[in-house]
Amino acid sequence: MGVIIRQSLKNSIVTYFGVIIGTVNVLYLYNAFLSTDQMGLYSAITSFPLVFASFTQLGIPLIAVRFFNRFKDEAKQHNGFFAFLMVAPLAGCLIFSVLYVFGRDLFRWIYQDGSPLLVQYYYYLLPLTICLVYMTVLEAYARVHLRIVVPAIIRELGVKLTNSALAVGYGMHWITFDQLIMALVLVHLLAVFALLGYLQWLGRLYWKVDFSFLRKPIFNEMWQYGLWVLMGGVSVNLAVNIEKFFLPAYSNGMTNTAIFDIAAKIALVIAIPRNALSSISTPLLNESWSRNDMEHIDEIYKKSSLNLLIIGGLLFLGIWCNIDSILKIIPKSEVYEQGKWVVLFVGLGRVIDMATGLNSEILIGSKYYRYDLAFYIFQTVLLVIANALLIPIYGYNGAALAMLVSLTLYNAIKFWFIYSRFGLQPFTPATIKAVALLVVTYGITQVISIPNDSLGMVFVGIAVKSFVILLVLGGGVLGLRISEDANQTLLGIWRKYRKK
Repeated sequence: MGVIIRQSLKNSIVTYFGVIIGTVNVLYLYNAFLSTDQMGLYSAITSFPLVFASFTQLGIPLIAVRFFNRFKDEAKQHNGFFAFLMVAPLAGCLIFSVLYVFGRDLFRWIYQDGSPLLVQYYYYLLPLTICLVYMTVLEAYARVHLRIVVPAIIRELGVKLTNSALAVGYGMHWITFDQLIMALVLVHLLAVFALLGYLQWLGRLYWKVDFSFLRKPIFNEMWQYGLWVLMGGVSVNLAVNIEKFFLPAYSNGMTNTAIFDIAAKIALVIAIPRNALSSISTPLLNESWSRNDMEHIDEIYKKSSLNLLIIGGLLFLGIWCNIDSILKIIPKSEVYEQGKWVVLFVGLGRVIDMATGLNSEILIGSKYYRYDLAFYIFQTVLLVIANALLIPIYGYNGAALAMLVSLTLYNAIKFWFIYSRFGLQPFTPATIKAVALLVVTYGITQVISIPNDSLGMVFVGIAVKSFVILLVLGGGVLGLRISEDANQTLLGIWRKYRKK
């Protein structure tokens, strides 16, 4: 467990640094140096391949994680498992490449009028997709050897810092935009070779070919599991990036995509704590399911819901109450201020998702784990339909509203399913207190009026409102004893401060 804990801790640190670098890249560097059309293209050219790769990799990365132990044998070079991981995605890449080349006319018909720049760089999406496929496969192979930090450094720091340098190079007129896009593809190709080099350095790069398992029962298990996780992977990536497919198809598509992407990334900061709590709680939930300890599962369900509501509500208020000031400090603010309501809708969706607790994690640990994927596929279908209906009417605001509607219904269905099957639900009287406190806090911030006619006053306004939110919300949580966990954390921080 020591190796796992150390690797997980280091990986978390690297990932959060990657989030910071990616945020700086999108909100400042690329935003400062690229036009809105170019910024929209950058958003699309990094989103389309993620969805394409989820089809093309044929579920191989998760097959690697699930079935590696059945092949593991150092003396026999893992029975040719690595060679299988390298060869199998080639079939997906070949099929995708053929379809992609012949699909150019359809792509042009959809995007030529709204986003001609995207059509111009059509063929750059193909090598990016293939690179992402093999990056994911190689990371999965490193993961089964309990080596996740260096791959995370390559992906989160190497690729993103290189993107930062490319943005600066373009801004300083050292490279052209064509060269920037070509370099973006090259960076991902170098990342693939860096992962191969790391695996070679670990001594885990076995090229033995042995496909005898294709005639054994395990192969049926593998392809059936691969088909299942393929649907899940496509749904996840499509749900996260679906707006990037719809918005470019309409008038002023690249600019609208850029406005949505910037605003959504501001709001998505709210969801970061949920991912951290999920990582910590999932092993505990799985252990509780193995003991059929429903009382402990119910406790985790309720505590996760309450604490995530408080944390998500705090972050949401911090962003939304300062949104006008936040949008003023990013480059091209006069353009991106149009995305204000995107921040509201996406942010509310994330708060609702957090307030319903760790519902997916509870389902995945139970005997009904397959239903979680079914519900996710339902959410994706609903998201596609909502985008198709709302974007033509409301543009990027319609995309954000579609996200809010689909997330709300998705969580409502999971809430109903868990309650009907297990009699569990996440809400308590403390939930009502927390919601009321959030509403009161928001109301108090609305009576604070600070001129933002200069950059200095913009930062003053953000600082004052943020302090008020922390004071009122933090004081309310302590005074009303809404959350035992939050009280212990806040009092612990206070005691440490007093000792200093």
